[in-house]
Amino acid sequence: MQTMSRRQPSAPRLCLLSAMMALATLPGSALAASKTYTLNADFSLGTIENLNFVVVPNQLQVNLIGVGSKYIFVANHNEDSVSKFDTTDQLDPVTHNVVAPGKEVARYKTYAGAPMTSAGGHPSRIAIDVDGNAYVLNRMDGFGSPPYLVKILVDSAIDRNGNGVIDTSGESNGTPGIQAAEMMAMASNTNAGILDERVAWTAPIGTGTSFGRSVCIAPDGKLWVGIWNQARYYRVDPANGATLPIGPGALPYVQLSGWNPYGCTVDKNGILWSATIGSGVGGVGRVDTNTGASGQIASPYHPYNYGIAQGNGKIYQAPYAGGYGWAAYDPVANSWARSPHSYSGAGIAVDGEGNILSTDYSGIRKYRPDGTLLWAKSEGGQTYGVMVDGNNDVWVMNTSTYRTTKYRGTDGTLVGFLPTGAYPYVYTDGSGLTTKNTTVNKLGTWTVVYDSGASGTEWGKINWTDSVPTGASVDVVARASDNPAALDLQPYQPVVKNTNFTASGRYVQVRTRLQMNASNETPVLYDLTVNSKLLVCDVDGDGDVDSGDIALIQAGIGSTPTANDPRDANGDGKITVNDARTCALKCTRPNCAK
Repeated sequence: MQTMSRRQPSAPRLCLLSAMMALATLPGSALAASKTYTLNADFSLGTIENLNFVVVPNQLQVNLIGVGSKYIFVANHNEDSVSKFDTTDQLDPVTHNVVAPGKEVARYKTYAGAPMTSAGGHPSRIAIDVDGNAYVLNRMDGFGSPPYLVKILVDSAIDRNGNGVIDTSGESNGTPGIQAAEMMAMASNTNAGILDERVAWTAPIGTGTSFGRSVCIAPDGKLWVGIWNQARYYRVDPANGATLPIGPGALPYVQLSGWNPYGCTVDKNGILWSATIGSGVGGVGRVDTNTGASGQIASPYHPYNYGIAQGNGKIYQAPYAGGYGWAAYDPVANSWARSPHSYSGAGIAVDGEGNILSTDYSGIRKYRPDGTLLWAKSEGGQTYGVMVDGNNDVWVMNTSTYRTTKYRGTDGTLVGFLPTGAYPYVYTDGSGLTTKNTTVNKLGTWTVVYDSGASGTEWGKINWTDSVPTGASVDVVARASDNPAALDLQPYQPVVKNTNFTASGRYVQVRTRLQMNASNETPVLYDLTVNSKLLVCDVDGDGDVDSGDIALIQAGIGSTPTANDPRDANGDGKITVNDARTCALKCTRPNCAK
């Protein structure tokens, strides 16, 4: 059950806000740039994912019903690329009617070659981490080499050529979708061959001829990559793609016995559940990502399971033969259930309410957790993958029409289509819903950019008011730049509440992450204030103006100030009692206490 505290501003907090407003009106204010976010309208200035200010207004809390991301990633199998879609409805500026279900904002090569060509990488499997970065696994169907895993950055970049600009794919010619001229090639399957600065790295997984068939993320953030023909799961470092030791013998992989991996998902306990597509006894594979122990659990339904997902404490599979629709395994009861309808399953997903989304090669069905059919839509062509976006709407990938279709999650209303690249063969979670809501305790982020109005602004402190249940968390990071387009080139740095941090630039970007505890109790963010560095009066440089600073100014009366001396509050080139009086009016602590 989700619990949260209602907004009850304390008297001291109200006084603090009033004092800050009064301080900002003083000539030569010590707070040269300051912004407080506390109302719905303030929070709306940023990007909100999996949080809301609706359940209780004028504060942020984590959604009880988890959602995916604003962005989804779709693998284009036959052109060695992956598309990034903004899933926000595109509205007519006059009528406000929906004119498009979203838009493709980028397309990245996942294998060496020119844009919109294939040299055999064949990307398919995708996993999204808690920061929204995408990991795309090429299938590599029999070319005498291992598959390559590629990391795509969502809100950061690597300035490889040092020109201060993010050289990357993007919409630039006004034509909907991404064309070849708007993409960047990949010169070779090495990090040196990466030209797109949103692509972090590419790494071969394993050795020899091997077929990549699954990728998923454990609670510790490590990646797990399944190699079909070698019956192995590799443990991979998300920072660079290097394989990591696991289990007895400290090998970089778990050797499976009697079954082969084909799609995977990891639960909160670190148990990896794997599709097996008919290998061994069928059913579901199991790997403990903490120890490397593995096994397989047989299913009473057809063994040729395809897609895999988790939700409601169960593991869902899509048997593509036998007419079982979808099958659900309950690890606690060690029991199986199936769809009440007969059809061949392909892709499968579970939304934040526990509803089951299942494609059947020609359409999409949505079921309640108890198996009641909510709606079904026929599409034609060949439907495979299904994803849930940040609005709980549903996206279906069609490999024969080369498009993705958006349906309203509530009732299945068709919103529209968007073209993809060639053969969008993907049926894993390309929106991050699983990682952000099931693999870890539910979390959400709020990201906002504040313009100080002055280049080179030195930033001082970020303060916030929150309520954090035991086991939950509120984490804040920040970065700054004089160019808003270059913020993604700067690394985020952790921020401690009301403590100085070092960053400079006209624009500061602040990302706040709220995460529930295991009991679904949400933290609450009531307000957040960003302040530039105190340029005058803060003589000891601790980020506050207090009695200690006033004493230092008084001790220096009659002396000549140095350049940019914080003791010279009125800027008259002398340190006098007037400076002490001016700074006393600017104290940032109650009663000017130290």
